[in-house]
Amino acid sequence: MRILILTVTAGHGHNTTARAMEEALSEKGADVVVLDMYKYISRVLYSVVDKGYLFSVKHTPRQFGRAYTNLEQREMPRKVLGILNQNQFLAGRLAEFFVNYEPELIITTHVFGAQVLDVLKKQGHLRMPIMGIVTDFCFHPFWEDVSSVEYIVTPSELMRYAAERRGIPPQRLLPLGLPVSAKFRDMVCKQTARETLGLQQGKTTILLMGGSMGYGDMLYNVTQIDAMGEDYQLVCLTGSNERLYQNLRQLQTRAPLHVQGFTDKVALYMRASDCIITKPGGLSVSESLATGLPMILVSPIPGQEDRNAQFLLNSGAAVLVTKHFPLPDAIYTVLGQKGRLEAMQIAVNRIAKPNAAVEVADFALRVARGERPEQQISDQMALTY
Repeated sequence: MRILILTVTAGHGHNTTARAMEEALSEKGADVVVLDMYKYISRVLYSVVDKGYLFSVKHTPRQFGRAYTNLEQREMPRKVLGILNQNQFLAGRLAEFFVNYEPELIITTHVFGAQVLDVLKKQGHLRMPIMGIVTDFCFHPFWEDVSSVEYIVTPSELMRYAAERRGIPPQRLLPLGLPVSAKFRDMVCKQTARETLGLQQGKTTILLMGGSMGYGDMLYNVTQIDAMGEDYQLVCLTGSNERLYQNLRQLQTRAPLHVQGFTDKVALYMRASDCIITKPGGLSVSESLATGLPMILVSPIPGQEDRNAQFLLNSGAAVLVTKHFPLPDAIYTVLGQKGRLEAMQIAVNRIAKPNAAVEVADFALRVARGERPEQQISDQMALTY
C-alpha cells in the first residue's frame, strides 16, 4: 500500500512529525514516501522558506506574531494574501510528481501542503483521500479553507470548539494526538534512564532544551537556577548550537551540570528528568507529554507557540516564565510547593497521547483500504464530553 507524506521545512517540527508517521506506517508494512514540497518544486524556494522562517522567528518575532494573528483573524489585506498565495503555481509543479507515483492516501504535516493538495483535488488531479496533521495546539491560519482534506488530525479533542468557531466540521476532526517517534513511547523507568545516561540517582533533575537549533538563553537560565542554591541536577541539550555547547561546558556551577549536544537520546533524557524547561514548540511539547514530563515554558515565539503555552497552562500541565514571574519563581512553584509537581504530572498524563503515531497510522491504512472509520472516532469524542 503506497502512502505519500507531504511535508514542508519551516522549522523542524513538521519534518519530525513526518518521520514519526513514516516510522509507524512502515512498521505496519506500508510503502511510504516522504516528500518535502518546496524542496521538490524548487531548491531556491525551499531555502527561502526555511531560512526566512528561522530568521523571522529569531530576529523579528513580534512582527511574525502580528502577521500570524492577522492571518488567523483574516485581517491581512487580500492584496497581500494574493501575493503570498502561490498555490496555483505550486500545484502545477507538484502535479508532475503524481504522474509516476499514485498513492492510495496522502498525509500532509503542514497547512501549506494542505492548500496545494486542496487545489489539485478540486482540479481533479487527485482522487485519493487526504489527511492533514495539525502540529500545534491551535489551528494555523488556512486550515478552515482546505475543504478537500477529508480528515484533520489534532493534538487534542479539546480543540473541537475552536474548530467549530473556524468553520471546520467536527466530523472531519481526528483528535488522536500529535505523532511522535516510538522512542518516546518506551516506558523506561527513571532509575534505569539515569543509570544509562550516567546521571546521579538521588537528585531532582531539571532538563533544559532549546530545540534542535539550541535557541533560547540557556546559559542565563542555568546561572539563574544555580544561584538558587538548591540541590538540583541540571541537564542541558544544546542541539546543533556548538557555541552554546562550548560555553556551557566551560561554565563553573555548584549544581551538577551535564551538557549534551545533538543526540538521538532525547526521549531517554526526558525519562530521566523530573521537569523540563523548554520553548513550547508543538513537537517539544508533545514529546514532553508522551514521556509524562511537567513543563516550565520559556520564550514562546509569538504565534503558534503562544497558543501552545496557553493551552498547556489552562490544562495544568505547565507554568510560564514571564517578565514578572522569572525562572527561579517558576521552578520554586513547581518543585518547592508540596504536591504541585505530582498535580502537574496528573494533568500531563490526562492530555498526553503517546500512541498517536500508531493510532493515526491505523486510521490512515483503513482509509487507504476504502473504509470509513471516522464514526468510531466520533463516538470516542462523544464519550469525552
